[in-house]
Amino acid sequence: MALPSSGQISLGDIANEFGFTNGSSTKLGDYRTTNGQGNFPVSFGTLQFNSIDAQTGGSVPTSGQIKISDFRSTRLQQVVNFYGSGKGGSRLVAKDRYNSNSSGEVNVIGNYRTRPNNSSGTKVHIHVNQQIGSEKTRVEHCALRTGSWDSSTTLQVDVGGSGRIGGAGGDGGRGSDGPGAAVAGGSGTSGLGIQYSPTTVNVASGGVITAGFGGGGGGGGAYDTDKEATRTSSGGGGGGGAGIPAGAGGGGGINANLNGQPGNAGTISEGGAGGSGRNNDGEAISGAGGAGGEASQAAGTGVTGTGGEGSTYAGAAGGSAGAAIRRNTGFTVNVTNNGSINGVQNATTVL
Repeated sequence: MALPSSGQISLGDIANEFGFTNGSSTKLGDYRTTNGQGNFPVSFGTLQFNSIDAQTGGSVPTSGQIKISDFRSTRLQQVVNFYGSGKGGSRLVAKDRYNSNSSGEVNVIGNYRTRPNNSSGTKVHIHVNQQIGSEKTRVEHCALRTGSWDSSTTLQVDVGGSGRIGGAGGDGGRGSDGPGAAVAGGSGTSGLGIQYSPTTVNVASGGVITAGFGGGGGGGGAYDTDKEATRTSSGGGGGGGAGIPAGAGGGGGINANLNGQPGNAGTISEGGAGGSGRNNDGEAISGAGGAGGEASQAAGTGVTGTGGEGSTYAGAAGGSAGAAIRRNTGFTVNVTNNGSINGVQNATTVL
């Protein structure tokens, strides 16, 4: 647990908190930080946050005199590894990785002791410098969840310059089959889910936390009977929404004289274009699919088709976006953003 802020403090108290530096003995100078990192993994330096200074959170000097009183109110710090090669993925839970206690999953700052049995009284950094995505199911489903931590844990999520935490993009809706109904775009899902309070979130320059954005709606079809032959055309498919993974483009409508064009898939940061509508002799003109959503714009509604006699078949709505950050109801989340956070940050319910 944290060392006291006042009263007597000894070298033994410091060693019990941070570990003995040489077997059963220790020297005060061994706990000195080095360039703000101490014995921390080198890749952690990409975060560039002053709050991460070896064991102590920044109060121990890097040079000059060092004394026992410098360690008042300091506590052991631990880092959950979402920064190393292969440590990204999809639908991950930080507390599960901590509990696994597998080699390399948790680093104790200073490296003078093993991981404690639980996180109570320590400061835990969930350090993300890889890509973590979600799944295309419910909007409340998050790419990375903190999990529930032991009481008195100080919890911080640190997203480095190469870190990406993103909800999945919604798939584009299918275009209407001739005069049939077009299909709405799918909803995006969510990025970071906070399940412990209070939690601090820091995003470094280049780091990203993003919602998954909705897929575009399918385009409306068209039907005309004012000439010798019946003419039909089907709507274009909606574009896929931006996300991790991105949404797929919706299929163009079929079962018409002219079938609709499929929509384009999205990318991590951009929604896909909707498939174009079709023009059957100027009498049955189907609508294009809506564009997939992205940070700068919501998913588009498919264009309404028109028939030569004035008949109209509406395009379908685009899907809704997920959230960049979700939290359990009533939880406190403090955010410092020097990178990019795309989407709402105060949505509730984390799944």
